[in-house]
Amino acid sequence: MHFYRFLDLVQRKYPNVTISPGWMTLYVPGLFNRTYTWKMIWKMYNLVKNLPQRITFPVRAVLIKPAWHYFNWLLKQSDRYSLTLWQGNTDPLTVKDLLYVRDNSRPEEIYYDIYEPILSQFKEAALKPNRRRFFYVGGNLLQYFHPKDSDGLLVHWHIASNKSELLRLLTERMGMLVLEIGAKNINGTLIPMVYLSTEASDLSLEHCLYLIYNCRNSWGVFLRIKTAEALPPVLRLLSVLWSRNRLLNPIWINMDISFGRFNTLGYMPGKEFLATINTFFPFVTIAPSWPKEALDGGYTSPLIEDMLSLCNGLWQEVSFQLQSAALAETWKDAVKLLEESPMYTLTLEHNHAQGSFNDGYRGLMSVRTHTEERVYYNLPSDYRQAFMTNIRKTL
Repeated sequence: MHFYRFLDLVQRKYPNVTISPGWMTLYVPGLFNRTYTWKMIWKMYNLVKNLPQRITFPVRAVLIKPAWHYFNWLLKQSDRYSLTLWQGNTDPLTVKDLLYVRDNSRPEEIYYDIYEPILSQFKEAALKPNRRRFFYVGGNLLQYFHPKDSDGLLVHWHIASNKSELLRLLTERMGMLVLEIGAKNINGTLIPMVYLSTEASDLSLEHCLYLIYNCRNSWGVFLRIKTAEALPPVLRLLSVLWSRNRLLNPIWINMDISFGRFNTLGYMPGKEFLATINTFFPFVTIAPSWPKEALDGGYTSPLIEDMLSLCNGLWQEVSFQLQSAALAETWKDAVKLLEESPMYTLTLEHNHAQGSFNDGYRGLMSVRTHTEERVYYNLPSDYRQAFMTNIRKTL
């Protein structure tokens, strides 16, 4: 039956149902294993996006992991959407495949049409306390950290000034680790390096990510790329580690970029930034920021409109980096970023180099009063404590 006719019959004859539209798949181990594509997901979404019913999409479980980034996007488009994982008679499905989906979704988003004994083995493994989670590195921070009430303020951000402090943080704390990244030419090859503020840079990003991978505590990684030449080798490294299953933490890629009405000499062009990510390793949260020279008037409508234009069509999670001190007069324009996509979040940054706590307070509190959802706060510990104290006073 033609899909449009099927939908028409449902709406006219009996609309009080859950609709389950799926894709044709062909999987033969060793011969055919093409997974779901962005074109397939996008076409399906456009077919069903205006339907009022709950929708569960049947997905062949053995094919879902390589395409999870697309299904992650699809599930975010409506709280009425879910997936039903199904297994073919001879599909070599593993418990790890199912745990990967479980660890990157809410329980109510996934149903399982899976054969025994895999289903029972999966249930047993999923309920084990303190097991290692298989997190999608481009996934949502709230899904990873599970802060109380899904409040992004409870995700702490940390910066290490030297290797000793870095090791102490990894052992004693948890949260987002901010790393400034450059590249060093070693024997003709650009190697991504971590820049620590109080000592010379001899810590490679690869070694740092190795330490994080082997850490018991939950860490996300915010990579602040300082030069355009450093971006490709960083992404190539991430791709290699991903292929070895050595990336299980959220990874954010940040750069100050230039585009449209915030076109600024000396910064990487925004289109080149996105194209480089999508070419070398797209499975990250994209965290763009505006050049500081463009912020004299704050986050004005032209700056917001052009950033939205640049990011239009991305399937990744995107978190726009906003300096709180520049938000005071223009926060109403900035929060419009959240209206464009459920994949978009804001990260409000304010640190000692950007001014006193009071210099950023108005911007922080204006956004917090407007919404507590889909906003993170990159603050040093003393500013975070002062901000939380002020929030409690307003309750």
